[in-house]
Amino acid sequence: MRKRKQPRVYTAVTRRFYRPEMTICPTCQTSLRRYATLSQRTVITLEGPVRLIHRGYRCPNGDCPTRLRSYRSAAADALALPGFTFGLDVVILVGHLRLSQHHTLDEVHRLLSARLQPFALTLSRREVMYLFEAYCSLLRAAHQPSDDPQWKAWVAQVQTNGGLLLSLDGIQPEKGNETIYLVRDVLTGRVLCAENVSSSETEIMKQLLAPVAALDLPVLGVISDAQISERLAVAQLWPNVPHQTCQFHYLREATRPMHDFDSSTRVAMRKTIQKKLRETSKQLAHELQAGRGEEMPPEQQAEREQLQVLSDYASGMQIALNLEGKQPFEYPGVAGYDALTQIEASLLQLEKKGRREAEPSN
Repeated sequence: MRKRKQPRVYTAVTRRFYRPEMTICPTCQTSLRRYATLSQRTVITLEGPVRLIHRGYRCPNGDCPTRLRSYRSAAADALALPGFTFGLDVVILVGHLRLSQHHTLDEVHRLLSARLQPFALTLSRREVMYLFEAYCSLLRAAHQPSDDPQWKAWVAQVQTNGGLLLSLDGIQPEKGNETIYLVRDVLTGRVLCAENVSSSETEIMKQLLAPVAALDLPVLGVISDAQISERLAVAQLWPNVPHQTCQFHYLREATRPMHDFDSSTRVAMRKTIQKKLRETSKQLAHELQAGRGEEMPPEQQAEREQLQVLSDYASGMQIALNLEGKQPFEYPGVAGYDALTQIEASLLQLEKKGRREAEPSN
C-alpha cells in the first residue's frame, strides 16, 4: 500500500493577508465587501516562507450588474505563479543567474540552497530546472510586441540610437532539452524574440531572426556566442553588419585548454592525496571519539587537543581538494594547489614550534 506523502512543515512562517487594491465597485461606486477566502497556501520566497491568505471581494449591491464579479489582489497573484510553491522572486533569481551571470544549473542550485539555508529550507536540482523553465515561459509570454510604432521611430532616430544593436544568446536548461534563444536590443534592453528551438541549424536561426529583420530597422551590429550557424544566419540576413563574439564566450573558449589542463591536474591531486587523507581522517575521528566525555590527565588532554588540530588540518585539505571553479578566470586546480601549499607551510611552522618547545632550556 502506498503511503500518503506527509505535508512539509515550515518553521517561522510569516502570515500575510491580501485584499484587492480596489475598494470601490467601478460600476455603482459601492464599497466592496469580502465574500470568500480565495486561497490559502505557503509560498517560499527569498525572505523566507510566507503563508498567503488571499481574500476575495464583491459588490454587495444587489442591483449592480457586476455584483458577481470577483475582485482579487494583484500583489497576492504576483507573489507566486499558479501551482508553484516557490515565489516569483525565486524564479526571477534563477533566470538572472542562468542568463545574465551564465551560471550552470549546479551553480544555481548551490547558490539558491545557500540563500534558503537560514530558513531551514531546501530544494532539489530538478526543482531548479523547473524554475528556470518557468522563467523561460514567462520570458516568451512577456516579450514586448516588436511592431510598436513609437518604439520603432525612437530607435531609428539618429539622435538617439540610430538602429538596433542585437544580442543573440542561446541557453539550454540541461543537455537533451530544447534551447531557448533570446534576441534583444542591447541599447534599449527590449526583448525582440524569445523562442524554444530543438536545433541550431542555420535555417532555424534565420527563421528565429526573421521577425527582427522584418522590422526594417537599421542594424548597427550583432553580438553572439559565435556558433557557426549563428554567424552564417547573420551574414545572410545582414551581410554588411559587424558581428562580434560575446566577450564571455570568447574568453571561455580561449581559456578552455588551460581549464582542461587544470582539471587534469586537479584529478591527479585527488588521486594522489584522497585515499590517504580519508584513511587519516578516519583514524583521527576514531581516536577523538575514544574517551569522549571522560575525565583524563593533562598529558592525554594535551594529546587530544593535538589530534583535534590535525583533524582540522585534514578537513582543510579535503576542502582544498573539492574547491570549484568557473570559466574563464577561476581555476579550481590552481586554487586547491595554493591552499594545500599554505596548509603545508602551516604544518612545517607548527612542527618547528613543537621542536623548539621540546628542546631543553639552558
